[in-house]
Amino acid sequence: MEIIFFFATKLECEELLREISNKQEFSLKGIPLIKGKLKNKDILLCISGIGKINASIASVLIFEKFPISKAIVGGVGGAYPSSGLKIGEIVVAEREIDADEGLLIECSDHESSFLFFNKEEINLHIPSCWKNQKKGTFLTVSACTGNTKRAKFLEKKFNAICENMEGAAIAKAGQFYNIAVTEIRSISNEVKDRTQLLTNEEVKSTASILQQIIIDSINSLD
Repeated sequence: MEIIFFFATKLECEELLREISNKQEFSLKGIPLIKGKLKNKDILLCISGIGKINASIASVLIFEKFPISKAIVGGVGGAYPSSGLKIGEIVVAEREIDADEGLLIECSDHESSFLFFNKEEINLHIPSCWKNQKKGTFLTVSACTGNTKRAKFLEKKFNAICENMEGAAIAKAGQFYNIAVTEIRSISNEVKDRTQLLTNEEVKSTASILQQIIIDSINSLD
């Protein structure tokens, strides 16, 4: 049985790719996959592409085709204002919520500004080797939040600590296939007012911290 790692972009997993031995690179319906050994553990790594649609397609195709026993979702995430999280900190998801399926009435932090169609909470697995990491509720969104009002609204509504763009999709697929899903991310930014995307260097530097933790603990994952 294999363990699979999902990353949205190659930028977030470059160091892991360099560490994989006996590397076999191939694709499944155009989705890049790398098979090999990480410190003698058989793994599969998928570069799914950004967002819920790409993550859903990739995870379902892979869970159908390969004998996966557990899935690890990695990458970077944005910390909500009241979380207390700092750039570069590592966080593990206790649960995932698909947080922007609904009716947007107005762009404000008022309770009635958004009517949610889906409030399902998907519980995730936390390996014993990562139980001492900071943890909490993660939100999956289609568009990263770029204003403070929206950030405060989301974190209060769901008591969440950070947001990402893929986690809930892979967690939901894991439910269907009875595969344990773990999500671990490095904080790349605080979710607040901003006008620009993160730079490649900002993503690489924070993703590097996460990758080293994965490499160091790969043989301890239960």
